[in-house]
Amino acid sequence: MKKLLVLFIGIFLLSCISALDEQGVGKEGENFTFIQTCEDATYITLSTIQYPNRSVEIINTNMTSMGGGSYQYNFTDILTGRYDMTGISDGCTNTFATYFEVTPSGFINKLGFYIIILILSFGIIIFGYFIEDSWVVILGAFGLVLVGLFILLNGIDGMKDTAYTYSIAIITIMLGSYFGIKGALEHIDL
Repeated sequence: MKKLLVLFIGIFLLSCISALDEQGVGKEGENFTFIQTCEDATYITLSTIQYPNRSVEIINTNMTSMGGGSYQYNFTDILTGRYDMTGISDGCTNTFATYFEVTPSGFINKLGFYIIILILSFGIIIFGYFIEDSWVVILGAFGLVLVGLFILLNGIDGMKDTAYTYSIAIITIMLGSYFGIKGALEHIDL
């Protein structure tokens, strides 16, 4: 039993280790500057790029020296997905493997942001109905409309498609509109 437990813990710990260095997140359609630093290198060559569609291009292109051991390579008009790169230099560790991710908004793992804003907006709406103040309900409705617009424009966690994220965004906007209009009508006392 102990051997099995040690095996599972070992597999878990190994799955947490990544062999690639992360270079950050880029925004779809914009340029991304990849920077590699090695103080004792006289050159750094970018060898291969694996694109989000899993195709690999061998480019063997020297990166541009920025001085002080920093080198850069500019990607233009990047698309959503993950870009894996490998390269070689005459210094540091001689070879490197790294990646960067591209999302529609330039942010990653924003699901927590959506959940917090949705809970806060619904909480404000419920509180407004509890204290019978239509302006507080309208304030919460604005939060729902804004998060719906953010989902519509940027997607959810890098996924932007018409089937899922657009429908979630439209439902959220409509809920916010409903609560906002209902709160305004209650304030007018029709």
